[in-house]
Amino acid sequence: MIKSKSLITLLGLGPLLLIPAIVISIAVVVILSEQSAFDKTNQQLERERIESRESSVRAKVDSIVDLASYRKSIIEAELHDRIKLRVEHAYKIAEALYQQFAFIYPEAELKKLIIEALRPLVWNNGESFIWILDDEGVFYLAPEYLKHLEGSSILDFKDANGLEVIKEEISIVRNEGEGFLWDCFTKPGESMEKHFKQLAFVKGFDHYGWYLGSAEYLDTATYKTDRELLESISKVDKDGSDYVFIVNTQGDILLNSSRPELEGKNFSAFNNPLLEELSDKIYAAIQDDGKGLIEYRWVNPLTAKIDVKRTYVRQVPGTDWVVGSGFYKQEVDAEVASMQKTLSTQHQQRLQDLLVLGAVSTVVAVLVSLYLTVTVRKILKRYQLEIKVKNAELRDLNASLEAKVTKRTAELRVANRQLEQLALTDSLTGVQNRYACMNELEDEVRRNERYHETFSVIMLDVDFFKEVNDRYGHDVGDQVLVTLTGLIQSCLREVDKLGRFGGEEFVVVLPQTGLQEAEAIAERIRLKVENFDFNPVNQVTLSLGVIEYRSGESVGEVLKRVDVALYSSKDQGRNRITVFS
Repeated sequence: MIKSKSLITLLGLGPLLLIPAIVISIAVVVILSEQSAFDKTNQQLERERIESRESSVRAKVDSIVDLASYRKSIIEAELHDRIKLRVEHAYKIAEALYQQFAFIYPEAELKKLIIEALRPLVWNNGESFIWILDDEGVFYLAPEYLKHLEGSSILDFKDANGLEVIKEEISIVRNEGEGFLWDCFTKPGESMEKHFKQLAFVKGFDHYGWYLGSAEYLDTATYKTDRELLESISKVDKDGSDYVFIVNTQGDILLNSSRPELEGKNFSAFNNPLLEELSDKIYAAIQDDGKGLIEYRWVNPLTAKIDVKRTYVRQVPGTDWVVGSGFYKQEVDAEVASMQKTLSTQHQQRLQDLLVLGAVSTVVAVLVSLYLTVTVRKILKRYQLEIKVKNAELRDLNASLEAKVTKRTAELRVANRQLEQLALTDSLTGVQNRYACMNELEDEVRRNERYHETFSVIMLDVDFFKEVNDRYGHDVGDQVLVTLTGLIQSCLREVDKLGRFGGEEFVVVLPQTGLQEAEAIAERIRLKVENFDFNPVNQVTLSLGVIEYRSGESVGEVLKRVDVALYSSKDQGRNRITVFS
């Protein structure tokens, strides 16, 4: 009996001692945690801001390097297309004149009419023009500086490398009807000792045994592309302190939006220690793998004062261009100081709130504890008498509740699975939605970081899908998308993941897949869709971009690269695949 009373007394006093102690302990832990979090945030702030700015300029420079690399890689392809288009245009003019006047004018007059109609077709300040020769090498149409040769045979003419150019052109026309030829010539207005590589295209004009031709110097085409590229790049953050600059390995300053007076000049032309320091550090950074972070002194365009600048530089592969962009340490220091000031104010306010809350909570805890002490003692005595009955009732109640909880848990599990499926599935096509695609990409990036397993990504878009909706209606457009997903799935493996990224745009994630295999899968998809009858639409085609993951890339960078590849396919005429390594 004495032991029972002592136990009740002890249990009754428990709340009076325990609750205030718990409240005070929690308050102390919360305040110490707040202080620790504040100190840690302050320590990491500057490093995180610098890392964030470095990541930003890296992404900017890398995207510009990718663009420049791509544009320079297609210079010759565009040159082929451009020259052929000129000759085809001239051919159509000559053919139209022949068809219209062949039975009206004498042959000599009609020849003269065609020649004079094509004479004004010149490009690049007279460097490129249309010429006409016959299969004996006789010049019928020549540029102004060679006009004295019209009517003469130049069959034995050789270029700077000894190539018998006219004979080669005649051979191409006789055997193939048309074709391209590389040769090497001097340029009008340039030294006769200097030779330039040029591409020519010739096409037979059978009515008179003629052939038409035109050519363009490779360095002219390169200069034109570089100029357009520099103009585009100069618009990127032109007014910001983290502007882009471009130099070449000979020290020429090609682009500097902040200091346009430097453009077109060489580092050696200035007696400026800042430029010398920058030049030395740029070329040291790109020596090993063509890129690197450098730190140097430079004039901040926003303050007009010399500041320490951190810049990421990267050489455009296969060229002498070096692209750079950076940020000033003073700007980061100012950002960090401002953020620290804000954090400090918020921290002080939170500490005051926590102290007030702790004091109030302690007072309330003491009062509640007193009340609970009295109440608990009364309840404990009453419960001693009722404990046996209540135990029996509780056993029955627990059994009933356990059954209900088990049933409810099973129902919730089914509902959660259904909700999870809805959250990850595109309602129209039944494949993964954009959110699920992003999860798949994040999983593959993490898998690469842990196991170094590569993966590839295909992004595809239905060509002219708006026309399908406009012409046949959205119901037909939806059916096309549903059919399309089935066709794509049939070309994939079980491990591959297809998702609808938005509208008519889809993404395929290919785990443990290299670029060559990914390109083969993409081609299989493109051909299958191209050859399928989407009645009533008949034919649907796709533009596709294919990339392989680069170690260290974020999901955003992966999507950006594959998006650029996709839109390159669209720019080149659609129904094709563009692969970025």
